[in-house]
Amino acid sequence: MYENRFIAFIDILGFGDLVQSSAKDKNIQEKIFEALNSIQSDKLNEDLYARVNEELIPPEELEAVKEIARVFAQAGKAAHPVTITYFSDSLVISAHKNDVIASQLVIDLVIKLKIKMWTDHSLLIRGGITLGKLTHIEGGPLYGPAMNRAYYLESKEAKYPRVLIDEPCLAKYREVGTFGLFESSISKDESHSYISLATSLYHTLTDSSLVLSGEAVLRQFRDTYEMAPDKISAIADSHADEKIKSKYQWLLNEFNKIGKQ
Repeated sequence: MYENRFIAFIDILGFGDLVQSSAKDKNIQEKIFEALNSIQSDKLNEDLYARVNEELIPPEELEAVKEIARVFAQAGKAAHPVTITYFSDSLVISAHKNDVIASQLVIDLVIKLKIKMWTDHSLLIRGGITLGKLTHIEGGPLYGPAMNRAYYLESKEAKYPRVLIDEPCLAKYREVGTFGLFESSISKDESHSYISLATSLYHTLTDSSLVLSGEAVLRQFRDTYEMAPDKISAIADSHADEKIKSKYQWLLNEFNKIGKQ
């Protein structure tokens, strides 16, 4: 039953506290609904296989282009399936080890999620990516040693708003030349390789396919990148809990580190 699969386990940071505070605040209730609605598998699949750059399309042609993108997304998923399951504030993404395109789309989707949750909802994500034995059927069973390992990386090792990548998993990714395009999304400390919001935005602005679309498309990502440090500092200052502050301070340091490159 098990297959060898790349798997990412993703969790939205601070979501439990957000839900707790939502009981008496309708605005927070709406924010929770919008955030969870945005990570449904059908919505993620459309963005994963066929992103529509609306900035470049005349308004009268937009619906036709979106329909073409939907057809393209369906064909892409059929040819290179990425399996997505979400529950509560968590998300699992996996692809078969031997499908090079699908397995690299796992990384691509993690990067997009990092940016989307921050840009649209001011939320951060944490997670773990590994490679191993897994049963993952969309809408069905999800279990295996790889799931346990990915969850362990997220819950016990990541600590900060980053997505850790197991070293053996990263080594397997790097056996394929095209993975070089994703290197700018990966940073490393003394213990772990990981993807952060800072590296995700940096990668998008330097090495992603969106670079070919020009500044009209990249402008929104550049603005997000440039405004992120001030926004992170403001959120950190709004929290009295030093443990929460430290997570935002870590992320601020990540932006500062990239700025010095």
